[in-house]
Amino acid sequence: MGLVDELNRTIKLALDEGRAGSLAEAEALFEGFRLQIAVGAGFTGSPGAEAAVLTLLMAAPKTFLGGVELVGAVDERCTLAWFEGRKVSEVAIEAGAKVGKRGADQGIPLASIVVGSGGPVGEGFSVALTLGADGFFICPDSVARSDSQAPVEVGVAAAGAALNEAFGHLYRGWPLAGQRRLSFRMPATSVGERAGGTTWIVGLGHLGQAFAWTFALSSGRARHAVRLTDFDSVTGSNLSTCLLVKGSDIGTLKVHAVGERLASLGLTVSMDSHRLNLDGDGPAQAADRVIVAVDNIALRRSLDRLAGMPVFEGGIGSGVNGFTRVQFHAFPGSRRARDVWADADPHASQAIDISAPAYQALLKQTGDECGTTLLAGRSIATPFVGAFAGAVLFGLALGNPIQPTSGWAFDLNQL
Repeated sequence: MGLVDELNRTIKLALDEGRAGSLAEAEALFEGFRLQIAVGAGFTGSPGAEAAVLTLLMAAPKTFLGGVELVGAVDERCTLAWFEGRKVSEVAIEAGAKVGKRGADQGIPLASIVVGSGGPVGEGFSVALTLGADGFFICPDSVARSDSQAPVEVGVAAAGAALNEAFGHLYRGWPLAGQRRLSFRMPATSVGERAGGTTWIVGLGHLGQAFAWTFALSSGRARHAVRLTDFDSVTGSNLSTCLLVKGSDIGTLKVHAVGERLASLGLTVSMDSHRLNLDGDGPAQAADRVIVAVDNIALRRSLDRLAGMPVFEGGIGSGVNGFTRVQFHAFPGSRRARDVWADADPHASQAIDISAPAYQALLKQTGDECGTTLLAGRSIATPFVGAFAGAVLFGLALGNPIQPTSGWAFDLNQL
């Protein structure tokens, strides 16, 4: 069923909640969401602020289908990764955003996110990001210049949190969205010049790609080697959640699409396009750190087999009430992986509900109960939750954890 591989995974929220009676209604709803990104002069003086702007540009058009526009210091030249030397306006257009304020006759609700002091603040919903060396805050009535030492991962995480706040305002109509001061302290601090060595990334879905995105934007990347493991190919649905693939990558193995982008930065990249099985495969090749970003209980349970390697695992919740929740584990730690995931996989025997109006309409239209059930069983996923989670995972793997624990959990709706 082609729709399974093409569906925008954020739009799926409206289907699952019963807010839309059909896919067309869900698409029309999301086409009513418009976002403005306002940047102040000199924002590239802070790696974190520049990373926030770039992440907003890459992630926002995937969800705010009414259009994303960049205003403010649009001629600033970027300094990070693939964007070095390019005007931020050029990057915006390539990402699917527009530059300069569009007419007010759109009739589409507008939310604004401001990065950098001096950035223009819109009327209505408008929040500003302020980034520090170890965290960020998001405030509706304060526009401040970010710390020049704010690291990339703080900016990426802040962008994800700000987009979640804008989404809460436009989709949910939450009264407090954009009216409260959000603050978040990263669970790990930057170590400045990043440690080198080999980073092994297992899983290149939206979380794995968000980690790789943050990794690529960070400084000192050319001294790193990266090993990528994923057996899956890029689909149209991935374009709605992932930060490192584009339309021309559809049908290509994810390891090749992502690997080529990372290799273009001077990184040494190796690619494994098989399904990892730590219980059946031979001993794993050593790496300085292992990043596990897969939704596979069996693989998570077997992570103890990666003895001698620091392992950092991340996961994102699913369902209408869980897709904003993220959790992380580090091994070796106070608990073994087989103890953390000792219970049976809760999704293995979970009944899939197709009673929502949109799924009933699709079933009536196609007569394909299997395909409709398969579609309903796909997880809700958003690029902004992925960005937040990938940035936090990056900080844990290449920073110094602050809290003496091997497990962390956060909900973007409760920062």
